[in-house]
Amino acid sequence: MADRRNSTFDPLAAWRNWLSDAETRLNGFFNQMMGTDQFTRVMSRFTELSLRMQKSMAESMGQYFSALNLPIRTEVISLGERLSSIEERLTSIEASLARLAGAGEAPDGAPIRKQRPPRTKQPHSEREGSR
Repeated sequence: MADRRNSTFDPLAAWRNWLSDAETRLNGFFNQMMGTDQFTRVMSRFTELSLRMQKSMAESMGQYFSALNLPIRTEVISLGERLSSIEERLTSIEASLARLAGAGEAPDGAPIRKQRPPRTKQPHSEREGSR
């Protein structure tokens, strides 16, 4: 009875062993198959066909988007690049303006308000009272 308690019963051990053996055999079969010239030719043709399909799909979608007057991917990408360059130029302009207006800030970083000229005109009611 002591042997029964110490040994663990695993009902799925046979299934795991079969699965491991089947995986090993399948890996060997596919490795052997991928080493042949036929497999290389088939994969080459498949890749060529896939590239042709992608090209024709891109061309047909481009025509479709043109008919709908919508931008295609390359146009959106070029717009993004142009927008990025414009943003960079604006940033450099802002930096230049900040350098030019460097005296426009207090030492603590708060902006200095420009003084307005004194008001020389008196409100209408005060002018009438002085006459």
